[in-house]
Amino acid sequence: MKIIAITPDYFKVDDLIDSIRLLEEKGASHVYVRSPFILSSPELREICENLKELGFRVIIPLKQWLKFEDKAIICHFKEIDLNKIDDITSLFPDISFSASVHSVENAEKIINKGAEFVFISPIFKPFSKKDYSLQPLDLDIVSNLVDKFGERVVLLGGIDFERVKQLKLKMKNNFSIAGITMFFGGRGKS
Repeated sequence: MKIIAITPDYFKVDDLIDSIRLLEEKGASHVYVRSPFILSSPELREICENLKELGFRVIIPLKQWLKFEDKAIICHFKEIDLNKIDDITSLFPDISFSASVHSVENAEKIINKGAEFVFISPIFKPFSKKDYSLQPLDLDIVSNLVDKFGERVVLLGGIDFERVKQLKLKMKNNFSIAGITMFFGGRGKS
């Protein structure tokens, strides 16, 4: 199971540094650096290197990944950028990439394009987004996706460690999880 911590929007570089021990204690295997403050920091490359040295797999959005072209960092495609996957993977055939989607159909399509994994959401109403309008996905349909692709399916949205226990009872195969609140708390802040 991949356990992916996603940085809250309000996180600054020091917040992430101060959270390293917590991420280790909670078993994070990956860190998706998504905070605009960190992504725009001149220290971004150094932060990514430090996270890698500590044993985390690092994920950053496409725009920042293109500045580094570091194959040890996972390039992340937001749903609005899915149409760029073929062009980027033809330019960088050895790239590791992930994507965020809101449908089982898109998840399957992107995994079949070679994504290391796909974030699918919302599984539950997100804790970190008060006015989130998308309805949670049908867990039976998501379970079928997990049966087909296992850990390459990353469940996102309203995930906490109690809900992970519930999902393990529901899903036949292993899956992966991602979250903001489950690592950093602050329900309603982001």
